[in-house]
Amino acid sequence: MDENKQTNENLKYALCYVPLVAFILFYVEKKKTAILEKHVRYGMFIFWAYLILLILVSWLFKWLLWLFYVWVSVFMWYKTYIGEDIQIKFIDDFFDKSKSDKPVNSDKSDEL
Repeated sequence: MDENKQTNENLKYALCYVPLVAFILFYVEKKKTAILEKHVRYGMFIFWAYLILLILVSWLFKWLLWLFYVWVSVFMWYKTYIGEDIQIKFIDDFFDKSKSDKPVNSDKSDEL
């Protein structure tokens, strides 16, 4: 039973690397674990990087870029599905920095 639950969790993590599913999970999933949040960030980052590069490169390289995107997505999907922990330092650093840049809301009642 526990192994089945882990397989279901791994499948949910792996689906983050299917285009647009990461965005859906980001908005729909109510109880986001740290691991799910990490895979959603990775999936969204890979997808946005692909779209930006797609706009910037010429027609000749679009097919190669698409093949590279599919390869990276399938690789990340497979590694996540088998339960391997993936760390991409520059993506983690980017999102950690963006979290620390957000202003903290202070409660006015604490000041009294």
